Amino acid sequence: MNFKAILLVYVLQLLVGAIWYSAAPANITQQIEGSALGGISTETVIGFCVVLFFYTCFSAWLLAKTNLRSSFERLVLTISSWLFIVLPNVFFVGMFVDFTHMSVGYLMSFGFISCLIAAFILPFWRSNRSIFKG
Repeated sequence: MNFKAILLVYVLQLLVGAIWYSAAPANITQQIEGSALGGISTETVIGFCVVLFFYTCFSAWLLAKTNLRSSFERLVLTISSWLFIVLPNVFFVGMFVDFTHMSVGYLMSFGFISCLIAAFILPFWRSNRSIFKG
């Protein structure tokens, strides 16, 4: 994987995350009147940035460690990781947290958007030198 590709995916995911959060319905984010980003704490933003960076690096590492040759197979692997690891959490969130179906869908949608960004950039941006060689 190319570090530039990882950095591009990370920055795009951060931008989409800011847009995604600012467009969230008030009942999901439980905002206080004012700007959409006004009700979010600094710790939450830092945590979000760190977790998103680790997710992006993990996706790149997973793609680098697999023996898949075609970019399409790598795209399918990235999307499948979301389908079979993240999507089943819909059932657990629905059972243990008192959210409406729309709220759960909206919360899971950012994970899918991040997955699509990673799936359409990381597998297709090949590099001769991998940062995950070993």
